[in-house]
Amino acid sequence: MASSLGDVLATMQLRRSGPARFVGRQLPAPANHILGGHISAQALLAASATTPGRPPHSVHTYFLRPGDARLPVEFEVAELQEGRRFSARRVTARQDGKILLEAMSSFKSRDGGAMAFGYQPAFPEVPQPESLPPVPPHVAESDEASPGQWASLRWFERRVVDLEQSPPARSVIWWRPDGDIPDDATLAASLVAYLSAVTLTEPAYAARGRVVASAQRDHSVWFHGPAVLADWLLYEQSSSSSTHTLALASGTMFNRNGDLVCTVRQEMYFPPTDDVGTRP
Repeated sequence: MASSLGDVLATMQLRRSGPARFVGRQLPAPANHILGGHISAQALLAASATTPGRPPHSVHTYFLRPGDARLPVEFEVAELQEGRRFSARRVTARQDGKILLEAMSSFKSRDGGAMAFGYQPAFPEVPQPESLPPVPPHVAESDEASPGQWASLRWFERRVVDLEQSPPARSVIWWRPDGDIPDDATLAASLVAYLSAVTLTEPAYAARGRVVASAQRDHSVWFHGPAVLADWLLYEQSSSSSTHTLALASGTMFNRNGDLVCTVRQEMYFPPTDDVGTRP
């Protein structure tokens, strides 16, 4: 299947409709579903447009309604803080006046000079991506699911290093954009947030076994360093806990040289069988 990276990048170019208002086009999907990773990346870009010169260091998103991918989404940015080193923004995403998403993001001015102090998790010892076979970018694009239907999932390549089905369902993958990316640190951070939400669903699926339906409830990213999207990145994921209808998944992402890029947490909702198709 052809890469949808060009279409994804086009939707990352938000139209400004006011000093703190933006409009973003969505991508086709089964049942006209808006993908959580896609709309959250757009929300981060909207917030970033109001904090020039300060890259994001964290974002916390709640997904409240599914939305309709046939319609554009309006993003309204509220200034919460504009300090000497930090800025904070709240982004509300709407369709037809209904709130789809609320995101809180924080931005920090770049530190000057050499890093005085720092530490990070050890980089896993794994095979290089060139030694691993190609696989579909997401389980929803596999032959057993719905190949070719999710335009919002076909913009990256993936290689699977390790996959454990039983809890905590550890999954280790290499990934990179399936094509060239503009040299833009804000766009790179948004695509990292996008990808981090997309594949982090899979460990929860694996740990719980076959599921009929699910929904992302919330998603958080802490950015530790810039992503090098011209090369492969390693993403270590797992779902260590689940209670009733909720499952929590965690991830840690590294550049190929071992530098830590981000830490991620995401909670998913798995409705009871008799509630499938209803709003969470």
